[in-house]
Amino acid sequence: MIGAVVYLLRAENSAPLSPINGRLMHAAFFKILNDYSPMLGSFVHNEQNLKPFTVSFLESAQDFADGDERRLIRRGEKFFWRVTGLNEDILQAALNVAVGEKIQAGALSLRVEKIICNNNARADSGIISVEDFIFAVKHAPPVKEIRFDFVSPVSFRIDDFDAPYPRPELIFASLADKWSQSEMPAAVDKKFIRELAAQIHLTQWSGESRKFYFGRDRGTLAFFGRFLYNVEDTDKDLNKVFTLLAKFGEFSGVGRLTGQGFGQTSVSCFS
Repeated sequence: MIGAVVYLLRAENSAPLSPINGRLMHAAFFKILNDYSPMLGSFVHNEQNLKPFTVSFLESAQDFADGDERRLIRRGEKFFWRVTGLNEDILQAALNVAVGEKIQAGALSLRVEKIICNNNARADSGIISVEDFIFAVKHAPPVKEIRFDFVSPVSFRIDDFDAPYPRPELIFASLADKWSQSEMPAAVDKKFIRELAAQIHLTQWSGESRKFYFGRDRGTLAFFGRFLYNVEDTDKDLNKVFTLLAKFGEFSGVGRLTGQGFGQTSVSCFS
């Protein structure tokens, strides 16, 4: 099973909050894991290099302009928080959270008002078996273009350098790596995918790259925005592989720090 759960949260107090709050939400989700199963929480924390989940930054449910600076959250403000799981245990832990439960994000106390896990209610939520996920991609028409909407910053690490580049070989190699490390069926070769993805063309884009700070003096170079890639000239089987990896990215995220809010993406495929 893979899937996404979205919580509607209400602030119980006033507290300052940075827009890049993924570290706080990472800690909050580990609290959820440990409450569900201390053994699961310990295993994921200590034994798994690639964490089988992603968390989003807190997304305001009200009409506040997105900013780069910390702001004071007022009691009663509401937020959406999206969590994805790449296996059934993680999803069960996420679904075990009860309405009314408290979630702590640093100094900010949040109360769960609603749990959304149905893509009819919210398109970026829902759970699907891996078999059904693969079947849907396999039996869909060949894709001409794949559009990634990176709704949070994406960063790659090349040697000791943060690479804020939306190059298709970096994107698809990252997804191939996550697919294999998540022990999905029919493992794909990261090096092979990287080489072939380098031939894909970026045809349209709207976005920017800059440094995002998640601490007073710690940050990473990253990019975000909308990027359209042409895969029309790939052969039929490879076309399916690229489509499968792209759609998997909606659950796995793309690039580094996906367990801390980075790399959240929405994917659209055009035939």
